[in-house]
Amino acid sequence: MDIWKHGTYVDMWSIVHLLSGFVLAGLFFLFGFSFSVAIIASVFLLLFWEVFEAVVKIVEPSINVIVDIIIGFVGFLVGAQLFYIMGWPASHVLYGLVLTIALAVWGFVDFLKRGYR
Repeated sequence: MDIWKHGTYVDMWSIVHLLSGFVLAGLFFLFGFSFSVAIIASVFLLLFWEVFEAVVKIVEPSINVIVDIIIGFVGFLVGAQLFYIMGWPASHVLYGLVLTIALAVWGFVDFLKRGYR
């Protein structure tokens, strides 16, 4: 089964984008950034990542790119709720970071093994 294949709207990479947004919120909280700075920087980074993917020729359906940004932002909002509002310890971002890296590496290894599709 090819679970890392890019979908029209959502795919396995959507989980990586969701977790990435969560991790961004946690990292900005950990380093003492205000919520307003964190939200602006996160939107910029989520947009920048999609531009980077286009530059390195990772071609996805346009709607998938938009959904990836939205899902990443939702992940940020969940993280912001937990860290900024509910007071989760910043150390909890480590769990999200490890899971995000593990999934991204798994997907990238599959990409190298099978090639882009």
